[in-house]
Amino acid sequence: MTGLQYFGGSAGGGANDMTAVLEPARAMFRGLIVERIMAFEAYRKLVQHGENPQDEMAKIADIAHKISGVGATLGFFRTGQLAGVLDRAITENLAKCADPEYFRLIVDPMLEALLIEMESLLDD
Repeated sequence: MTGLQYFGGSAGGGANDMTAVLEPARAMFRGLIVERIMAFEAYRKLVQHGENPQDEMAKIADIAHKISGVGATLGFFRTGQLAGVLDRAITENLAKCADPEYFRLIVDPMLEALLIEMESLLDD
């Protein structure tokens, strides 16, 4: 077969084969959820009470960016979508996001929505 190769050798059986191929990566993604939640929570506190809130916001955006790209690819569409929104909100307005009031009203609710979504993946 030239061009695109089909999983399982036929166009009809590809979905199940694709799921099997992605399952180890999906399991690894889920395995990192607790670690990422803890990192988000730590950076959140440092944004609110630390000396360099912009640095901590950049770290939140970095994690969100990784989740955004990988999450959607692995079928965690809502998680990927929420992470992407958070990533863009921070990277497009980094200085503004470090302002305590802006963080409380705009960024923190987005982060909280992502955290809730990530926690729901632990229940699956």
